[in-house]
Amino acid sequence: MLIFIVILNYLLMLLIGLIDNIKGPVIAPIKSFYHIDYTYIGLLLFIGSLGFITASFIGGIIVNRYGSKAALSGGLIFIILGILGYFVSPFFFVFAVFFFIMNFGLGMLEIGINATAAVTFVANQAIMMNLLHFFYGAGATISPNAVGRLIEMRYPWQNIYLLGGMITAAMLVVVLLTRFPGAARYLNRDKVRFIDVLKDKYVILFSIMLGFYISSEVGIGNWAVTYLKGAYGMNSVKSSMYLSLFFAAFTIGRLLGGFAVERIGYVKSIFIFASLASIFVAGSMINQNLSILLSIAGLFYSIIYPTTMALAMKNFKENTGVAISVIVTVSSSINMLANFIIGKLSDIFGVFIGFSFIVVFMVLVIVMLKVLSSSLKSYSQ
Repeated sequence: MLIFIVILNYLLMLLIGLIDNIKGPVIAPIKSFYHIDYTYIGLLLFIGSLGFITASFIGGIIVNRYGSKAALSGGLIFIILGILGYFVSPFFFVFAVFFFIMNFGLGMLEIGINATAAVTFVANQAIMMNLLHFFYGAGATISPNAVGRLIEMRYPWQNIYLLGGMITAAMLVVVLLTRFPGAARYLNRDKVRFIDVLKDKYVILFSIMLGFYISSEVGIGNWAVTYLKGAYGMNSVKSSMYLSLFFAAFTIGRLLGGFAVERIGYVKSIFIFASLASIFVAGSMINQNLSILLSIAGLFYSIIYPTTMALAMKNFKENTGVAISVIVTVSSSINMLANFIIGKLSDIFGVFIGFSFIVVFMVLVIVMLKVLSSSLKSYSQ
């Protein structure tokens, strides 16, 4: 039974990867359907991120009170409700509400998955957690390419989401029929307020650094297809293929990159990988023939987030849970604003300038890393 639940957890993470990465290729059809500009698309992505962050708080409360099954079931139900709402959304702001609901569901589902993992991943936890993120990457690799092909076949974007909703409904039935072992509760023993942690300048530095990284990584998932179509006139199949290859490289990096990090050191690894990520994304923007460099950049993005979180955990040995929660919340808020900024810049100056901020954000990661590494002597270089 335990093996079945582990497999179910992996499949649920695969589902998040599939549904979360539909949005990149369908931005153009949504833009045309509602007759909106890129600023509104940026606002939509802002709203989606807000839904995900909100679920992180509420999902944690649900897990504490009712267990992980409630969070998993609730997450799946909200995803289905959000997707069904797309079919009754004649106006953009109605659609945005349902987009919030769907992303709220994705956030709650992820909380439930992590809570379940805490109980079921009893041996080889590092390997099991890496595999968990591998399945997200697998879903993220499959989704853009499949969606791009469906768009090229003139398949309505609402129906593409409906396919994801049907898979979600099937997973909901399985979750409801499954008995989950253990309490799977989040136990927060840190008797410290968020506001106290926010006064720590290193929490702020970590939050800003991670926020710029997430803005760059998520920015590629959200805007790469739009950029490749707008700047080079690529069709949906080809532009989505480059995004799928990015996630494929990203997934391989997540599986293997940890070995390189342990050998090189945390700070040096982040610096090297962030620098290479910047170079490869910038290089891909020189001309259309170099677009493959954008896909290869996924390999260098892969280790930055988990390694940065590991650095944070090394530094905040006391009140770790609250410190990490604050860092994740603040960094996710920066990402919300970044998506809106990219959309606004794309409207004013064109998609090339808007997408170039993906590189700017990664350069800022390197700057923040230098500030941190020069002031925190406790880090392993």
